[in-house]
Amino acid sequence: MKISGAGCCLIDSIYMDCSYQDEAYTKLWSKEPGDGGLIEGGLVFSEELQKFANRPYSDILEELTKGREPDVVNLGGPAVVALVHASQILAEAGVEVSFHGAVGKDELANRVRDAVKNTPLKTYLKEVAGERTATTEVFDDPTQRDGKGERSFINTIGAAGYFGSNDLADSFYDADLILLGGTALVPQLHDELATVLAKAKERGIITVVGTVYDFRNERANPGQRWPLGSDEAYKNIDLLLVDEEEALKLSGKTEIFEAAHELIRFGVGALIITRGALDMLVYSTGKLIAKHELASMPVNTYIDDLMRADPSLRKDTTGCGDNFVGGALVALATHFNKKGPEQIEMREICAWGATSGGYTCMYHGGTYHEKEVGEKARLLQPALEAYRQMTEGM
Repeated sequence: MKISGAGCCLIDSIYMDCSYQDEAYTKLWSKEPGDGGLIEGGLVFSEELQKFANRPYSDILEELTKGREPDVVNLGGPAVVALVHASQILAEAGVEVSFHGAVGKDELANRVRDAVKNTPLKTYLKEVAGERTATTEVFDDPTQRDGKGERSFINTIGAAGYFGSNDLADSFYDADLILLGGTALVPQLHDELATVLAKAKERGIITVVGTVYDFRNERANPGQRWPLGSDEAYKNIDLLLVDEEEALKLSGKTEIFEAAHELIRFGVGALIITRGALDMLVYSTGKLIAKHELASMPVNTYIDDLMRADPSLRKDTTGCGDNFVGGALVALATHFNKKGPEQIEMREICAWGATSGGYTCMYHGGTYHEKEVGEKARLLQPALEAYRQMTEGM
């Protein structure tokens, strides 16, 4: 079994215990869609924030952070974090997992390589001379969402702006399953998603797409429906993974069930819409994943109970969505590696996704650094089994 992935890979700098009530934040909040201001729970490009504030980004960052260093610097990005997670969980099953993306020729690229070298993930990285490796500054306010916490992101695309479908070698398609993750932060690749997905399906590859806040298209056409490259992409997606905001923006709807029905109408094979601490929405046509009418599935309350009993376990929510995607990859790869006649159930995909995403709250940043092979899989097992028991019969 082989998994290939492409999309966003960057270095996250995470600032903990921020206060969105602080004047440094309140004067930078977006006033209208796409204006370049900070977005609570969303992402803005550093270049656009500079224009919004009419100040250099270095000055903005100094004021937001009050000059302090980030609490955590870690490997980030919706594609690479999901793939690291999958590679760690599936290592003992002999599943090969690889990532294809771009970095600059700089010290940040060395950080990416250093972070990955101690994981089972294989990387194929295009080096872009003269461009900085992509970065995101993450500002975490733990008081938001009734104490669940919220994040706001400032992204610098850098080298990721120079990676497209033509940079995907034949080895990318030598896979049983592919992930295209967070491609809104890799603009060329994002615009060519339909081409990549069609090529994958021609070869019989299972396709998974995970999305991220698409500030580029929000800026270009404020208030309009975001394109996923083109609408042709949807019909070649076996499993689409989006959060609530992304579902609304991609569908052009204002209510989440309407958004789900619109994405289904676009032709996806299966769909999961995550909603933070709220129940997720799930659906499957039955084509690849067992048929499942549009319905709610819970988050993993076992993990919430652990953190409620011991608040010191709660770290931050950075990377929860990325690891949810990684968990879905694990579920699919585990099932199809067995090559049995039965279809995989959405409940099992949600079990791995919700557990993997929820567990991320108990360490800093999206990437977990194992001390030994199989460590993370063992840590997830009690929470995974608790979720399966909780959702039995759903």
